[in-house]
Amino acid sequence: MTLLDAQPKKLKTGFFKYIPLWLLIIIIVVVTVLIVRQFWDYPEKRAVTRFMTTLEKGDYRRAYQLWQPAPSYAFGDFMHGWGPEGDYGKIRSFQIVSAKSFGSSTVKIMIRVNHEEPALGLLVDRKTKGIAYAMTYCRLRPTAIHNLPPHGATRQRAVQEALL
Repeated sequence: MTLLDAQPKKLKTGFFKYIPLWLLIIIIVVVTVLIVRQFWDYPEKRAVTRFMTTLEKGDYRRAYQLWQPAPSYAFGDFMHGWGPEGDYGKIRSFQIVSAKSFGSSTVKIMIRVNHEEPALGLLVDRKTKGIAYAMTYCRLRPTAIHNLPPHGATRQRAVQEALL
């Protein structure tokens, strides 16, 4: 091969002139992971949104069906917690604060109801979309237990203040 037979170097064109292929693949993988992570719990968030919207409309029978309660949880118990005279009163607004998967079958969704603090935790079953209260385990000061209000958002605030 002589000097005159040499082929000119092929220049990169288009997008690959600025970003190497390996970097482009990494960017695509990272963006895909972020999108999948963002929408991973979407069906469960939608189930909670449907439930809370039904409560806002005042359709408590339909909300009770969406809750998918155990046979021991009667409609009266449901109304005590979610009805107009319940823990949060008439549901006027809600906001989904966060969602976190627990294993492959449950998602814990934190919601703020009527702009009340602290946020309420709800568990949603991935398969049935049934909803339940998320129990939080905590220790209270022994003297604080006797001074708690009977129920409602005021009780939740008092429990938060009584935490060890």
